Amino acid sequence: MEEAAEALSAVAPAPLAWPTVFDEPHVVERVWGEFAATLPDEDRRVLARALAFARARHGSQTRTGSETPYWVHLVRVAMEVARWGLATRELLVAALLHDVVEDTDATPNEVEAGFGPAVAECVAWLTCPQGPEDAVRAHYERLRQAPDGVRLLKLADRTDNLRSIQALVMRTGDRHRRWAGGYLGRTIWQVLPLAARAPSVARVDLVTAMADLAPLVEDPGFITS
Repeated sequence: MEEAAEALSAVAPAPLAWPTVFDEPHVVERVWGEFAATLPDEDRRVLARALAFARARHGSQTRTGSETPYWVHLVRVAMEVARWGLATRELLVAALLHDVVEDTDATPNEVEAGFGPAVAECVAWLTCPQGPEDAVRAHYERLRQAPDGVRLLKLADRTDNLRSIQALVMRTGDRHRRWAGGYLGRTIWQVLPLAARAPSVARVDLVTAMADLAPLVEDPGFITS
């Protein structure tokens, strides 16, 4: 990563009023509304449809170990990309839909019909197959060749997951510590390689989230257990 750093142009985060991982869903919803209000009308309409579709399909799903509605994570990923100053309409929509094929009964055809081929392609790239470890590893190896926007979304997704897991371990202690350590270990080979060619702001946020979680799972050196 150090060797690649000089080749990456710095991108400053946009000054968005974004909640911390500890904020309530109603706060996330309010801030999302404030952000969406700054966008062109057509972008705002498409994003509203995408979020409504995602919330309907994810239904009563919640974040691991909490009662937080799953849609909060989807909004946070979209807001992370926006905060990095790198979001297009398609990336924001794909952020809201990135788990809808993997975790619900939604189909790729529905995504394409509702939101277009560019969004559907992003979602397809980000849909991890359910199966043996070899299939999962092959998926993440393919992601290294994905378009820049896809890899950026994956960094935002994993960064938000790590922050949420940090809050979970701080709240529940040993109950989720071992699982969190395994997730951090998988991040090293699954997602960290995607950061090598990413803008500096995204790379720094991912590594910072990893470093913040590591002491809580007794893994200060990012050593896979």
